[in-house]
Amino acid sequence: MATINGEIKEQMIYSNTLKEEIRLLIYYPENYSPLYKYPVLIAQDGQDYFRLGKLASTADELIRQKEIEELIIVAVDHNRGKDRPAKYHPEGEKHESYLRFLAFELVPFINEHFATYLLGAGFGLMGDSLGGYVALKAGLLFPRTFGKLILQSPFIDNDIIHMAETANTLDLLTIYHSIGDEEHQFKSPAGGIKDFLTPNRTLHSVLSNKQLEYRYTEFNGNHLWANWQKDLYPALKFCYGL
Repeated sequence: MATINGEIKEQMIYSNTLKEEIRLLIYYPENYSPLYKYPVLIAQDGQDYFRLGKLASTADELIRQKEIEELIIVAVDHNRGKDRPAKYHPEGEKHESYLRFLAFELVPFINEHFATYLLGAGFGLMGDSLGGYVALKAGLLFPRTFGKLILQSPFIDNDIIHMAETANTLDLLTIYHSIGDEEHQFKSPAGGIKDFLTPNRTLHSVLSNKQLEYRYTEFNGNHLWANWQKDLYPALKFCYGL
């Protein structure tokens, strides 16, 4: 992980819903004080967002430059392999339990350990690919809990588009949504070519006709951490800019 002025600490939380311990990597801004309230950004793919996406160092840099407000980042790890699709994919066996964990176990845990803003705008969710799907679905299901969403090349299916079309609380959300202009030809690790671009454009069409704070961008490139890392700068500034 890149050198930061803030601090990253590891903490474990036991989930009664998932029946397992989950590792959290928590970024504290440089001048963190328990006397002050902070917004909290919860990231899926925890270790990858810090190691490959350079999320902590990017936030650290933007805070130091006074381009975004000070915030706490809680990066949620998974057990790699089959555990990720089991929790993140809509057909995964742990998917619904993981969504309940985020809203009903992780948020109270964070509120217990930190001074936070209890309104929805005080908590954000972010994710890439399937993690972006999780962030969007949790935001649509619990908009009064998670008020800010950063969706980087999210997996999008017809069900989540229908949820967005029929949602009547989108005005509670602030959404940053990005996708690569080459993602119509994403080579899936499972084999084959997948089109991420077209369904994301469909989602953009739906959200752009709703009343909410929303920014959509198509960056140059494909479904890669190198692109998501660069995209974090506008994403964080849109959601947490000063």
